[in-house]
Amino acid sequence: MASGVETAVECWIAQIDEALTDLHLTSLGRLNAVTQILANYKRLTGKEHLQRRTRSGQCSMVSEAVRSTGNWPLTTDH
Repeated sequence: MASGVETAVECWIAQIDEALTDLHLTSLGRLNAVTQILANYKRLTGKEHLQRRTRSGQCSMVSEAVRSTGNWPLTTDH
């Protein structure tokens, strides 16, 4: 079962990566593509409302990255 979960997660991450690196899309197009991938995930899993992480648990990568720099950290190792 863990292998199936890993395969599914890798598939969604690959779709997101493809959307974010598609040079034919504008910034808004990339955002829309990722939004569509997320909507598809929610539809397929029945998770219309994703549970957010709390401060007492694991912190959100996005919140922590933005809080520390004021911007989302971009890597340049592509």
